[in-house]
Amino acid sequence: MCGSTSDIISHVPGNILDKILMCLPLQDAVRTSILSRKWRYAWVKLPQLVFDKAFYRDLSRATHTKLMMIIYQVMLHHRGPIMKFTLSLSRLESCSEIDLLILFVSSNDIQDFTLHISQGELYKLPSSLYSCSQLRHLKLRSCILEPPPGFEGFTRLISLHLYYVVIADDVLSSLISSCPLLEELTLYISTSLDSLEVNGPNLKKVRCDGHVRSICFTNTYRLANVFMHLKRVRKELFSSEEETSSSLMLLENVPGIESLALDFCYVKGIAASVLPTRFPTTLNNLKKIGLYDICFGEQDEVFVLICLIKSSPNLEKITIKAFPGATSAIPIDLDFSEVHGCSDVSLNQLREVDMKNVFGTKPELEFIKFLLAKSPMLDTMLIKLKSDSVADELRIVKELTRLRRASPQAEMNFG
Repeated sequence: MCGSTSDIISHVPGNILDKILMCLPLQDAVRTSILSRKWRYAWVKLPQLVFDKAFYRDLSRATHTKLMMIIYQVMLHHRGPIMKFTLSLSRLESCSEIDLLILFVSSNDIQDFTLHISQGELYKLPSSLYSCSQLRHLKLRSCILEPPPGFEGFTRLISLHLYYVVIADDVLSSLISSCPLLEELTLYISTSLDSLEVNGPNLKKVRCDGHVRSICFTNTYRLANVFMHLKRVRKELFSSEEETSSSLMLLENVPGIESLALDFCYVKGIAASVLPTRFPTTLNNLKKIGLYDICFGEQDEVFVLICLIKSSPNLEKITIKAFPGATSAIPIDLDFSEVHGCSDVSLNQLREVDMKNVFGTKPELEFIKFLLAKSPMLDTMLIKLKSDSVADELRIVKELTRLRRASPQAEMNFG
């Protein structure tokens, strides 16, 4: 070909060129410099610098020092604002060189910052990070957070994800409350926290996974998705009224919640409160419930489960991971339809049930019977058995398939 079409790549419109570069791993974006004169320095104005596994794929044999030098060279060639910066490499160690990288991006209007330390000691974040007033998304792994005196928070932050970070209780509570626009909060906590206050008027999603003794939710009326896994052992008891009441307070402060997942520890906290037949607030928007490590041999845990169901008239999905335990706490002839006045309960919106670690105990089977009888729109019920023998599994399957179903299209699947 000849004429104006002979060098199409040199005549790509600037906005299209930028979109192409944004879709490429950083190393490939740099390599486009050889395509033509127009492309030679186009990558240096990229608003995002992502040093992740795609960047690392051709440098897996490079030493840590060489790897940092390559990153430095890329940073020195860059021109213009850096809206997004990611440093997430499989062999990244805590080192002082990272301080300089953070100092560089902190003066470039950074809005999206990710740092994942994967080896060595925890990395203490420098004071320059706390000066990033434009931050909207912050994701940290294996870091130490100690904000300097006078730090007033990230006032534009929308999402905060902390994985295995070290931070004091009061500092974390203050950090959350000083981010008024925060919508999404994820906490994987490696150390034990005594108490945590979650105060967020715009929070929509919260996930907390870690050793936390007490969590208090305040001013969280827009919260729609909650996952709480407090990682405490069953022998620990709730020792104060403040601790137990904070568990029930969660449900009072999230009237618009749509998805709720709790482990047995939080369920125990609710049960330790004065438990009515229904919660103080009807959860009209709640569509998904997930309960993990729930023991059907513990009467208080079963009653919380039933109370949740009764207070959630529009449930569409129930997920339960059972925990093995003695059933002596529950009468062997327990009829769930009579517990706390459940005879008038109808799960008219329930379509999916997923139960794991089912051992075939009497309370478990009675609960399944209850769901089948009360769910006229049920589509599927998945039951993953965990019995001692094939013969026991066959017995359980035979017993369950004989149960009456309110929904003619309901299918029972076993795994």
